[in-house]
Amino acid sequence: MPFSVCVKDRMMYSHTFTFDDGVPFTTGCTAVVTATFEGAALGPYDILIDILVAQKLLREVMELYDHKNLDALQEFARPDGSRRNTTVEAHHHSVLATDGKGLGAAMHIKLEESDVALASYWEEARPEGLFSACAVGS
Repeated sequence: MPFSVCVKDRMMYSHTFTFDDGVPFTTGCTAVVTATFEGAALGPYDILIDILVAQKLLREVMELYDHKNLDALQEFARPDGSRRNTTVEAHHHSVLATDGKGLGAAMHIKLEESDVALASYWEEARPEGLFSACAVGS
């Protein structure tokens, strides 16, 4: 897609991994998160998304995880109540409505745990719209 807007923020969190040996490995991380909003055409006011709105959307999502132990969050539990490894690959969060301040056609979220390790998630717009989860500031 020819147009994109990127914003970055950072957060700190801790989480535990358990592998075949059953020995838990707990680690902490300061991650840089980049949200890229992409679109084939510009929306109202000749913008893809207002950068201030994009920053606010990213910060609102980041506050859900910033300075938290991800193992303690219910959203990372399996349906049977057991804990899962809290990886970027295992979870993503929908971004929020933009009140007409730009409607991208795709979103790419990249989480960098260091300068040599990162994971990402990419999503195209759903029929109800990319930013249809809920309204900003509500």
